[in-house]
Amino acid sequence: MQTNIEFREWADEHLPEVLKAQVLSFLRIIWPDGFTGSNRFRDWTSHPDLRPHHLLYAAGSQLVSHLEVVTTTVSVGGENYVVQSPTAVMTFPAFRGEGWAGRLVAAAVARIDAGQADVGVLTCGPHLVDLYSRAGWEIAPGATILAGEDGSTWVSDDVLLTRSVGPRSAAFKASLREHPMRVADEW
Repeated sequence: MQTNIEFREWADEHLPEVLKAQVLSFLRIIWPDGFTGSNRFRDWTSHPDLRPHHLLYAAGSQLVSHLEVVTTTVSVGGENYVVQSPTAVMTFPAFRGEGWAGRLVAAAVARIDAGQADVGVLTCGPHLVDLYSRAGWEIAPGATILAGEDGSTWVSDDVLLTRSVGPRSAAFKASLREHPMRVADEW
């Protein structure tokens, strides 16, 4: 029996519970560090303060591939910037290699480009840089990401990629060459 795989999107508060449960289960497996301590039984995919917007492919109620676009503020060189970022990008193993994540990244790019952010940013492991580069994201060479509240920061091992979307993007990129990007927490 052939089931159609369809693109869908929802604001966080409207994501159907059956799909949310699948996203949370996958997140617990892929990024277990996000589900420890006080977050051990968390019931949110990305913190609600980040205003997650879900883009996904599903066959009926079965999740195929998922991505969230989150919005937050980061600082570089003492200046604050509103950023939008794709995160929680994942495709269930049975559907990998079919281009679902690439399609979601392209949809996220369109959403971020049409948004009100100063700049698009994302962090990823080095093995994922090609996926995002194909969609127009650019590596910020030598960029440092400091994550955590003041006094308890750590340096992220992820690669930082950016996307110019607003008039302040150039200033962000220029400042990033000399200063670390500070985030309250990795998303």
